[in-house]
Amino acid sequence: MAYNKDTVPEESGKRRKKKKRKVNPIKRTLAVIGTTILSLVLIVIITGSIIAAALTVYVLQFVDQDQVDISLSDLDLDYTTFIYAYDKNDSLVELASISRNADRIPVTIDKIPQHVQDAFVYTEDERFYEHAGVDWKRTFTAFLNEILHFLGGRQGGSTITQQLVKNVTGDDDANWDRKMREIFRAAQLEKYCTKTDILEAYLNYIGFGGSTAGIQAASLKYFGKDVSELSIAEGACLAAIPKNPENYNPFARGIVDSDTDEFKTGLEWNLERQQTVLWLMYKNACISQREYEEACDEKIVFRDPNAKDDVDEGNGIQDWFVDMVIYDVITDFQELYGIEQDEASDKLYNGGYKIYTTVDLDMQKAVEAKYKDYTTFSDTVLADPPESAFICMDYTGNIKAVVGAIGEKAGSNIWNNATRSKRSPGSCIKPITSYGYGLEYDFFTWSTVFINKPLDNEIIDEETGLPRKWPYNYNSKSWDYGGYFTFQALQRSLNTVPAQLIEQETPQEVFEFLQNRFQITTLTAADADIAPLSVGALTEGLTLKELVAAYQAFGNGGKYYRPTSYTQVVDGKGKVVLQHKYMPIQAISSDTAYIMNKLMQTVIEGPNGTGRAAKLVNTPLIGKTGTSQDWHDLSFVGCTPDYVSGVWYGYSTPKQIPTGTYYSSSQVWKNVFGDIAEAEEGKTFPENNEVQELYYCTQTGKLAGARCPTGSVGYYKKTFVPEMCTEDHSKKKDEGQS
Repeated sequence: MAYNKDTVPEESGKRRKKKKRKVNPIKRTLAVIGTTILSLVLIVIITGSIIAAALTVYVLQFVDQDQVDISLSDLDLDYTTFIYAYDKNDSLVELASISRNADRIPVTIDKIPQHVQDAFVYTEDERFYEHAGVDWKRTFTAFLNEILHFLGGRQGGSTITQQLVKNVTGDDDANWDRKMREIFRAAQLEKYCTKTDILEAYLNYIGFGGSTAGIQAASLKYFGKDVSELSIAEGACLAAIPKNPENYNPFARGIVDSDTDEFKTGLEWNLERQQTVLWLMYKNACISQREYEEACDEKIVFRDPNAKDDVDEGNGIQDWFVDMVIYDVITDFQELYGIEQDEASDKLYNGGYKIYTTVDLDMQKAVEAKYKDYTTFSDTVLADPPESAFICMDYTGNIKAVVGAIGEKAGSNIWNNATRSKRSPGSCIKPITSYGYGLEYDFFTWSTVFINKPLDNEIIDEETGLPRKWPYNYNSKSWDYGGYFTFQALQRSLNTVPAQLIEQETPQEVFEFLQNRFQITTLTAADADIAPLSVGALTEGLTLKELVAAYQAFGNGGKYYRPTSYTQVVDGKGKVVLQHKYMPIQAISSDTAYIMNKLMQTVIEGPNGTGRAAKLVNTPLIGKTGTSQDWHDLSFVGCTPDYVSGVWYGYSTPKQIPTGTYYSSSQVWKNVFGDIAEAEEGKTFPENNEVQELYYCTQTGKLAGARCPTGSVGYYKKTFVPEMCTEDHSKKKDEGQS
């Protein structure tokens, strides 16, 4: 059938012609917006995924870096060290507190009241007990504020744990890398440490203005009381300080308030912030409403910032005994830990130790007063006076008093002539060498006769360059060639007799006796000779401390105890790190010690004794004087029933002492120590049953026989007594042979 357009139905024509629709404008707008939002979401998702991936890599980098353990033991805390003594009532007295970087006193958490702990926790780290090292809410808020500044200033995001981490590691760079390391390390620390451990470390670490650090030191500084005694209001005052320690501590000068342009003192800032601390404590239900109101109303009494401690001399200078203790502990730390002096010193000053000393406080004070008075040494004011030193100890080596120089002490930790100067002891060496050795090994007795003559060998005189005989006696260059008993030779301090003895006893044997029995540490190989051992002409000399310690044996039955200025050193955790051990060496037998005691008594009591000026009225005294070559050093060591003590004087750069205007060494000793020694009235030296009192013949030195018209008492070992004198002295007298 042929196509005829006229026969096409009407509907078919309509299909060929497209009808235009109208679109709702609202729908179109919504569609555009939806498409845009979807695109943005996709962009954010994609970008976020990229950032998340990058952050994951970044974070994993720090996770890898922080496999090293973080330990609170690595926290570098500097604690104040305290030095103590016991007074005559056996009460503990603080002698000194020493520190180098911070005044900090260690305290365990159980000694810190709960309200004090809470004051810091709810002020510094409100969610401390809830987070695992990082307060994410606080961190995120601080992060946003860093960008948007909506809180009006920089906000801290670090928790107490993070603050500790920063100080354990020393990592305090001001960048995001450091912050990320800190976050992961804080989380790691909380895996191995309890909240209690972390809070204890924090409260011992935190600064409170100036050099004061740690809650205990702050409590003592601002309130004069132990941390355990702090009230709620006082604890809040301390918790107010860490926000700005140099300006918010009660003793600070203060700063201008930027909001009001008003100047506020540190006390005003502190009390204002204290109210905030109290509110935070109340808000977190760690104090009741009544406690809160009472604490807000409490009148805080602060310690006078200008008050001086009882141990303060007024000029901030330590006394001689404290100097000695510090030096001794540093020396012992070097040996104990195998470290150098500087490191040992830092360890002592920053270690928070408690040192318990042996000092007699009254004696130390009295002796120091004597050394500040020049009339103790001379009745003439000298333009160039010599120096002097004194030391005293008991018979177990406990040092009781020490002074290292004449006059007002020039500073702390200065040179001490009693403990550090090596000088010639002169004749003071004789009891611990020639006489001590000879009696111990029975080379002579009380009444052995010695001829006062020089040795056969000659020496070259330094002044003339010519040969001369040796040795001279201390007060003469001639000899009378007479015979002297042992006690007379010691009493007169003859040099000839000890020289003969050392030659007979052999120098090397006596050298080892001195070194091992009396623990003299300053000897050299050259000192194993006659001159050093008989008249004290040692290569380096020895310290007064060593010399006096050796004389212990003559008052305690022959024992030597190592001298000490302290009994023990305790660390901040209560562990004893140094303990003095009282381990005696039997330097000489008890019978030798007893006879030497009696021999040295003649130095004080005898008509020709060189130490007569030291004689006491009420107390037994034995001793020995010493004069070095050319009168460069004068010494005296004296023993009473309770104490052994010694004095030295001479010039720092050796030269002759003007003895005509300076008192003798024995007189100086009495001026310094006589009053103290006299207080020992009624005491005596120990007896010895192995020694006999026997009469000897005053002409032969043998035991007095029936035909000896005169005799005198001597002291002899039961195992070694002279033979009996059998001569008929009356017949010789009749023949004119006396």
